[in-house]
Amino acid sequence: MPLDRTDRRILLALQQDGRRTVVELADSVGLSPTPCARRVRQLETSGVIQGYSAVLDPARVGLRVMAYVQVKLDKHTDDNIEQFRKALDALDEVVSCHATTGEYDFVLQVMAPDLENLSNLVLKRLLHLPFVRDVHSSIVLQTVKRSSHLPLDHLED
Repeated sequence: MPLDRTDRRILLALQQDGRRTVVELADSVGLSPTPCARRVRQLETSGVIQGYSAVLDPARVGLRVMAYVQVKLDKHTDDNIEQFRKALDALDEVVSCHATTGEYDFVLQVMAPDLENLSNLVLKRLLHLPFVRDVHSSIVLQTVKRSSHLPLDHLED
């Protein structure tokens, strides 16, 4: 879906506050409510907007340990990759997973209440998967920047 300047303004405004009413959103982007609502629906149905959610403070909900866990599979078969994806579905601690280039096949972002829970996840669950060859973990000491906003400056006006 090609995005114009107005779509970009809508997306930027919704990234700042997804709870805005259509009237507030329309006012902030210079549209009347009906065309604004129509554009938002188009952005939703096309999949540009995939959903809305609250941004939580991990520490305030008891998740005080974040780690990036790199995983190497023993073989790069379609079956192993599919089994790995299915295994991740059962691991709520894994909040994101990315297939990567380099020495490891996947990088997982993991949130846990404490080091013991992180250790159990890595040593007793991930390393016990028959298709996992190696795991390397890096514990986050401090989050310097955290954002769910996508940079939209590359979109043409």
